[in-house]
Order: sequence, then C-alpha cells, then structure tokens
Amino acid sequence: MKLRYIGILFMFFSVLNGTVYSQSINTIKKDKEKSEKEIAYLNKLLEEAKNNQSVSVEKLKIIQEKIAQSKSLINSLQQEVSYLEKQIDRNEVRISELSLNRGSMLNMYGKLVYGLWKKRNKAYRLMFIFASSDFNQAYNRYKYFEQIQSYSKRQLALIEQTNDSLNIKNTELKKYRDLKHVALNDIDVKSKDLIQQQATENSLISDLKKKEKQIVKKLNIEAKNRERLERELNKLIASQAKKSGGTSSKYKLTPEEKLVSDDFSRNKGKLPWPVTQGIISEKFGINPHPVYKDVMMSNNGINITTSKNAEVRAVFNGEVTDISLMPGLNNAVIIRHGNYLTVYANLIYLNVKKGDKVNTKQVIGKVAHDNEKGSVLSFQVWNNLEKQNPELWLAK
Repeated sequence: MKLRYIGILFMFFSVLNGTVYSQSINTIKKDKEKSEKEIAYLNKLLEEAKNNQSVSVEKLKIIQEKIAQSKSLINSLQQEVSYLEKQIDRNEVRISELSLNRGSMLNMYGKLVYGLWKKRNKAYRLMFIFASSDFNQAYNRYKYFEQIQSYSKRQLALIEQTNDSLNIKNTELKKYRDLKHVALNDIDVKSKDLIQQQATENSLISDLKKKEKQIVKKLNIEAKNRERLERELNKLIASQAKKSGGTSSKYKLTPEEKLVSDDFSRNKGKLPWPVTQGIISEKFGINPHPVYKDVMMSNNGINITTSKNAEVRAVFNGEVTDISLMPGLNNAVIIRHGNYLTVYANLIYLNVKKGDKVNTKQVIGKVAHDNEKGSVLSFQVWNNLEKQNPELWLAK
C-alpha cells in the first residue's frame, strides 16, 4: 500500500513538473512574440522618421525603446535556451535509463530464449511432465512451460515498447538540440544588431547635445503649452462641477452618469488604447530628458508615438464635453465618463463636436503629424481634479 502511495505521488509530481515546464515555455514564447511585434512596429516608425533628415528627440526615444525591446527579446531567447538545455538534460537522462532497462530486459530475454531452445523438443517436455510423481506435479510442470512462454512474449513486448520510447526520446532530443541551435543563432544576430542600435543612440545623443540652446528653448515652450492645457482643464472641471450642482472640485452625477462612472472605474487596466498601435514615448509624472538628465519634464498623462495619419479612438462610452484649440497641441478633445474625463490632445480632422455621445473605440479624429516630432498623441485621464496615470487604465 505504501509503495502504491509513493508511486501515485511520483506520477503526480511528474505531471505537475511537466505542466510547470509547459507554462514556462509558453510564457517565454509570448514574451518573445510581444518583443518581436514591438520591434517590427518601431522599425516602421523609424522608417517614417527617415524622411526627416534632422535629428530629433522623438527619433532618439524610438531608438531607445527599440534597444529596450531588443534587450527583452535577447533575454527571452536566453530563457528559451536555458529551458531547452533542461529538456535536453532530462531526455539524455531518460534515454540512459531506457537503454539500461532495455539491456537488462534483453539479457533476461536471451536467457529465456536459450532455456526454451534447450527444451524445444516436444518429446523432452512430455517426458519431463510424465516423470512427475503425481498428478499435481505433472500439472504444475505443464503450467510452468505455459508461464515461461507467456512471460517470454510479455518480455518481448516490453522490449518493443522500450525501443519505441527510445525512438521518441531520441527524436525529441534532436528537435530540442536543433531549436537550441536556432535560438543561439538568433541571440548572436540580435546581439550584433543591439550593438549597432546603441551606436546609433550614442550618435544621436552626441548630435542633440550640439543643439542644447535650441532644444531647451523648445522644451520651455512645450512646458508652457502643457501648463496652459492643465489650467484650461482645471477651469473646465470646476465650471462643469458647479453647473452640475456639485462643489468646485466634484461633479454631481445623474443616475445615468453614475452608471457610466462606475462602469469606467471597473474597467481599470482593461480600457482599449486610444490608437490601434503605438509606444509610450513619455510616461506619467516627472520624466528626465533623454539627453539632458538634469532637465525634468512634467506630464499629466502619457505621450503615445504612433504612425502617421493614425486614427484616435474613444477609450470608453461617454460624452464630448469640450473641444479646445491649444497652441502646440492642436485640438484637445475632452470626453466625460461620469466622474472621469479622458483627454486626447494634438488631434486634427475631428469627427466629433461638443455634446456628441461616443462609444468605445469610436474614431474621434487623427493624430497631427510634425516633421520633427512625428505623430504624438497626448492622452490623459482625470477623476474630477485628480490626475490619473493612464498607463494603469489601459489594457496591457
């Protein structure tokens, strides 16, 4: 009973171990595919930026993001190699065990065959049975020959099964070794490409440092534009809160608006992106400049760099509560979702107007394109007067 219990436990942990390995390689593959997809999109953005011969901070950000994704991809490939090495080791151990078992079974089978060969004469078997002292002994001798033949057949079947298992394990071993070889080649290629990317990054930083006065001047203008947008949003929120019958800092909801607000809140981390493809080129909060690390830029939302002529979509059902034309940010569309507001700045070719009801993923306009900056959407999320980190609200 104890041996049976130990056997069941062994089988359980073997299956569990296999499941963990399966989950591990699936996670590694998903991470690798995600990085490859991101790198392909970043290459597309860099291709668009080629038309602009001037050196820009946005181009540097794309290169830096590509470097980060390349490092992530190399890390996934290294994890894949590590996983394959473990599988190779496990298969080699199993092949060794099967070979040893087959050797023992062949040795036993050889002895059985030789013994049967010596007793192959039917007359000898009959004489051996008839020489018994009584009927019971004769019957036992007869059954002995039957059991020997039956056992030899079972032993042969086990040898054949072991041979099949060995063939399967040897095939798996070859597959894992081939995959490891491919992964190692990929690491080599990606590592060389990473070195080139880092050289490009250093070259861009060097060129941008020569334009310090020009860049700092542009940064000051951009900072003022962001402050202007923040002031306008604060005024708008306070004004609408008073009109709703609430306080200057809190909007009073109708029953219908409360349903929308609660629904929006429940979808934190699940909201669709405002563009179908893009990278976060500037995060929420205080960010150091990619070249001048002592220069800090405050962002009340996130900047999403996307493709030229990219369409912008509402991230949730709501009502267009305001549209403002902002210096340096083109059109800013503000959509209310109960207590929450989503802000989409740097838009052109608007498809909506103030007072329009919009649905999730409804196109509201396009991202404006600048020859130097590219296509950058400024996206913000507010809860009344409280600024939210949009990255935490969007689906991964």
